[in-house]
Amino acid sequence: MAQTPNRSTNMIRRQSFNGKGLTFIEVIFAQSITDSATTPESKDSVFDKVTKVVNRHGNLLACSYRLAAKATDNDAAEVSEITANNSIDSFQYIVEGTPGQFNANDSVGDTNIDVTATIVADAEADVEADIRAVLDSDSSNNTQHVKMRTLLPEGHNNGDANTFVGMFDQRGDA
Repeated sequence: MAQTPNRSTNMIRRQSFNGKGLTFIEVIFAQSITDSATTPESKDSVFDKVTKVVNRHGNLLACSYRLAAKATDNDAAEVSEITANNSIDSFQYIVEGTPGQFNANDSVGDTNIDVTATIVADAEADVEADIRAVLDSDSSNNTQHVKMRTLLPEGHNNGDANTFVGMFDQRGDA
């Protein structure tokens, strides 16, 4: 039998095998946070620091970044310092598990399959606070935002608006 180099198939098998969901995290930075685009692949860059924050609570499966993307109307609606069509930087992560594992309010971490609007909002706020704590730039003026969506394992309903719906949309260049 021929070997195939398709890593996504292996990831799907692993996700199905252990019964955990996948959490998709996007961190966006307004144009005013200029150091988010400074040598992103170097040690102690903003991308490296944010990746370490995300990796604290979950098994990081993949990460990437997009610099100088065009902000959408949705980005501008979610973050007051972002203007639609302006330049933003975006970091994306795929983590094994559900958003509840990022909730600082739960001492054990909520790794079950429950994905509600409250759990997602708490997880987004907690990750955003953790990111603000490790960044050198002033990010306290609503210049960044964390979005999470979840793809639950086979056999679980993914119909909730806080699950996998339109994550990592395609933005044009600014």
